[in-house]
Amino acid sequence: SLLLSNGHESINPAVPYVPNIVNIGGYHVNPTKELPKGLKDFMDNAKEGVIYFSLGSNVVPSTMPKEKKDILLNILSSRKEKILWKWDEKDVRFPDNFFVSSWFPQQEILAHPNCKLFITHGGGLSTIETIYLGVPILAFPLFADQKLNAARAASLGIGRTIRFSTLDKENLEEALTDLLENPKYRENVKLRSKLMHDRPIKPMDLANYWIEYIVRHNGAKHLKVAGARMPIYKYLMLDVLGVLVGTCVVIFYLLAVLCCRRNSKISAPIIDKNKRKKE
Repeated sequence: SLLLSNGHESINPAVPYVPNIVNIGGYHVNPTKELPKGLKDFMDNAKEGVIYFSLGSNVVPSTMPKEKKDILLNILSSRKEKILWKWDEKDVRFPDNFFVSSWFPQQEILAHPNCKLFITHGGGLSTIETIYLGVPILAFPLFADQKLNAARAASLGIGRTIRFSTLDKENLEEALTDLLENPKYRENVKLRSKLMHDRPIKPMDLANYWIEYIVRHNGAKHLKVAGARMPIYKYLMLDVLGVLVGTCVVIFYLLAVLCCRRNSKISAPIIDKNKRKKE
């Protein structure tokens, strides 16, 4: 009866939808709360800004190959910005400009004015959050929809992407410099953020309205398109395919018959001539 889509025209290509598909992208982004004191002081005092690094909840950071970890540590520790790094292990020494924790209030961090860049895996919710809150991204997509999200961010001009397997000192350093010094990324993501915020109704309120609408109207069958009631052979156009295949078979059969008759007419006089010569 209803499909609630976690997307929005500000970040997804404009496509036609049937009446019972409703975009509610950004529904999970809540009004931000105050940061914990230690984290707030760290970000408030970051005069050159903060780079936030998190690979989401499905990736265990400590399983990262040592080679890649060393590259990230060497490059990020040399930056003038302060670094927030989500890391699961304790008793691990990090450079002085790092604030390390196994959990961060992500939305509150992205909403802080000193957050300059989000290094992310490119997950769907994280991508929506960073666009909604207006922070450019550097994506290391790993699996599932992350490659698509990262590619879309790059095409919108709000970030860049590096395959984690190809990560090295040179491409990481170049990408960070470009993202942090080229104003186009922040300008583009601020524009997308503005578009996502400019709605007549909040996405969660929109979802509530449509859910209650479906309940009020007993499934709202009038919203369902005719294609939903089509037999499978019509939906897949198997009847049309059958006609086309049948027509092709008849045409090839007729051509084969004509060719056989023509060959028989041509070969008959030749046989007669051969018989006469023998006589």
